[in-house]
Amino acid sequence: MVEGFVYVSDDRPGPLTGARAGERVETPSWDPPWIALAHHLDAVIVPRWPGRLFRVRSVPPSSDEERIALARAAAGVKADASYTRVFAVDVLAELRPGILFGPNGDAVAEVLECARLLTEPVAYELAAARHPSADHAYSRAWQRWLSEQPNGAQYGSSDHSNVLATPGAGPVSSPIRCGFTVLWTRVVDSARQRAGSAAFTIDAEDDEDEEVLLDPWTTAASALLDAAMALGAPDLVDPADAAVLTAAWQAIARL
Repeated sequence: MVEGFVYVSDDRPGPLTGARAGERVETPSWDPPWIALAHHLDAVIVPRWPGRLFRVRSVPPSSDEERIALARAAAGVKADASYTRVFAVDVLAELRPGILFGPNGDAVAEVLECARLLTEPVAYELAAARHPSADHAYSRAWQRWLSEQPNGAQYGSSDHSNVLATPGAGPVSSPIRCGFTVLWTRVVDSARQRAGSAAFTIDAEDDEDEEVLLDPWTTAASALLDAAMALGAPDLVDPADAAVLTAAWQAIARL
């Protein structure tokens, strides 16, 4: 048996949708999609926000047929992979999803909720209130964090004002784990829901016609990333930079 964690996005129903602690949950068949049980919190994938986080224990196969099917499901998964594919789990507990973003993850979750509820008027407020020095303060926090990572030197002293993650720099990809990437995705989702195609343009210089988020959404997203950095990784920012990074966040808090 393997104990670990499973995150379930609200917009992607699956076997654990509606699950409660103490229940046993099984996939409807032995065919994919399977339950991906992450061995530790840093290995949990958060494709969308919001969602629910469970601590679970795998259920051993009850027959030779199921054992063979489970081995087939595991085919191609590396021996040192940070997850296990399973057909059934016992739900041990439901956890606060904020813990996925580090010791101050609940504060990051609050910023994510703001991104989920973000409207165009509030996006304009965030964009207007973002401090002109926020890019530099955000970049400095990244540089401080990278200086503490075993492989952070490979990222050099370049500008990090637009960085969401640095895979390979250390055990996790950012000061708040996957938080920056999830936050950006959540703002993009809100922009699409509230403004539709008007929130985007197409990068004509990109061969794949990449979609580009427009203002006020893109600057609002930067303002929320600033806040997530200051609130989620306070040890990386001094009081002056904290004030810069939370200027827009504090402005909408007063609305």
